[in-house]
Parts: sequence; structure tokens; C-alpha cells
Amino acid sequence: MLNLNLTEGLVTCEVCFMIEKSSDRGLAGISRSFKEAILAHGSGGRLLFVGSPFTCLPFAEFLAYGIRELPYCIYFAPDGCPEKISRIERREGFGFSLGKLSGDRGFDVVVLLGGLAIERLQVDPVALKSRLAEVSHLGFIVGFCFQGVMNKPEWFEVFKFKYFIDADISRVILLEGEA
Repeated sequence: MLNLNLTEGLVTCEVCFMIEKSSDRGLAGISRSFKEAILAHGSGGRLLFVGSPFTCLPFAEFLAYGIRELPYCIYFAPDGCPEKISRIERREGFGFSLGKLSGDRGFDVVVLLGGLAIERLQVDPVALKSRLAEVSHLGFIVGFCFQGVMNKPEWFEVFKFKYFIDADISRVILLEGEA
């Protein structure tokens, strides 16, 4: 597991060392943190979200909104399968949604989403890296997860994250009214 030292803003594990760059709150904070990470890439280009089918796609669409004015063509690959890569398209009046299969390659930025590391859905990081090497040089990798689901040594041993965003959902309340 990773050790987070909030006093000094350091994250360490057996194979990595990262420094806390910023901290924020809420959905807007998630969007701002993601945009900050992508801006560090600087040049625009082709961005590939990689996540589990169904659960990660809405997060990819949400994060795409946060970088909507940046010059990126955005794609999604369920479980990192190159043959299933599809464009995420901006649809006026709707937002971002999955488009047709594209089979594209040559991605400049790869964003790994935490659903890949959920125990019951877990994708093998070594096999995933092999699949992704077919479509990207893997020079700029961003990790994004909730509740530390991807904060596992096997992910940091296999992928050299340039940025890693670990978001927290502190409280969820379901209220019921009288009928």
C-alpha cells in the first residue's frame, strides 16, 4: 500500500515517490485537478481513457468536460482493449458521449481509471501495459481513482504515473420523504 504523509505532502511506496501538487474538494475540484495534470502535458494531441466497461465511462465523459477547451482528441478503451477503442465526442446540447469504434493508435496521454483495480473487475496491470504499448508510447500516464482503489503497489510497479489523482467521496446521504 501507499503511505500518504499529509503533513509533508509526500506519497511513498516501495517503488514510487510522488509529491502532493495540489488539493481540492468536490466535483469541481476533481475537474480542476485533472485539468491541471493534463495541462502539464502541454501540447495537446490524443488522449486515451482506459477503464472498466460501464462504471468508468461516465467518469471519462465527466473528465473530458474538464478539458473541453484543450486541443485533445479524446478516446475510451474498455479494459484497455485496442480493438474496442472508441472516440468520446462532444455533442452540443448533451455533453460528451461515446462515439463509434475507431481503432486509433498513437496516444500521447493515457489516463488509467480506478475501475480497472476494483477487486471483482480487476484487470492485470502487466497484461494491460502490454495491450496499451500497442497504441501508445506510455510516456505520459495519469492515474485517477476514488477512495484509494488503485493505490496498490502492483499499479505503481507497472506504470510510471506522471500524475495520480486519488479523490474521496466523504459522505453520501439517501433521504426518503413521506409519500
